Amino acid sequence: MSEVVLVNRASPPWPDNDNIDSLVKAAVGATLQAENRYLGQIEIGVMLTGDIEIQNYNHLYRGVDRATNVLAFALMDGEEDPFAGAGPIPFGDLILAYETIVREAKEQGKPFLDHVTHLVVHGTLHLLGYDHERSSEEALHQEEREIAVLATLNLPNPYG
Repeated sequence: MSEVVLVNRASPPWPDNDNIDSLVKAAVGATLQAENRYLGQIEIGVMLTGDIEIQNYNHLYRGVDRATNVLAFALMDGEEDPFAGAGPIPFGDLILAYETIVREAKEQGKPFLDHVTHLVVHGTLHLLGYDHERSSEEALHQEEREIAVLATLNLPNPYG
C-alpha cells in the first residue's frame, strides 16, 4: 500500500493533465521515503489554486494578506489518529498558487515543473514538522532535506 495523494484543481489556471498529478504524487512519495515516515499510512490533499484563493487562506489562517506559493496545513502534528482504521490516516493538506509559482519560476530561471516539485517537497516537509521560520538552523536543515529529496528525483539544488 502506498500513501494516498488527492490532487484537486480549485482554479482554472492549472493545466488539467496527469503530468502534474503524477509529479505531485512523486514529490510527496519521495519526501516521505527520504524521511522514512508514514509510508503507506497517510492521505495528503493537494489543492492547485490561484493567487486570490491562496491569499484568502493566507490571510485567514496566518494573518498575512498576500498570496504565497505554498501553504501546508498539518492535521495530526505528529500524533497518532485515535480513530485510524484500516485505511490511510488524513495527514494534512497542501495548497499551491499557480500565478505565484509561474512568476517565481521565471524570476529564478527555473522550469515551472521543477519549481512545483520543489514546493511540494517543501510543503510536505512542513507537514512532517519542519519549520524554516522558527530559526536559521531549522531553515538550513529544511533546505538540506529539500535538496536531498530533490536529488532523488534527479532535480538540481533549487538554492544553488
